[in-house]
Amino acid sequence: MKKTGILNRDIATVLSQLGHTDTIVVGDCGLPIPQHIKCIDLSIDLGTPSLVDVVRLIMKHMEVEKITMASEIKL
Repeated sequence: MKKTGILNRDIATVLSQLGHTDTIVVGDCGLPIPQHIKCIDLSIDLGTPSLVDVVRLIMKHMEVEKITMASEIKL
């Protein structure tokens, strides 16, 4: 059993398959997602985990080449 890093198997799989110029989107529960797009739902309660917490964790374990976010979000 994995004890460190990103423990969610779906997220770990997606991140391990990313290459240069590939893109992922991290959004809150209001983000419309087309049916054909893979969606990994992490919601436990409204606002938990926070979008910022998820982005920070991903950035801690990945080499991020570029990030684009709404101006209201503060990392």
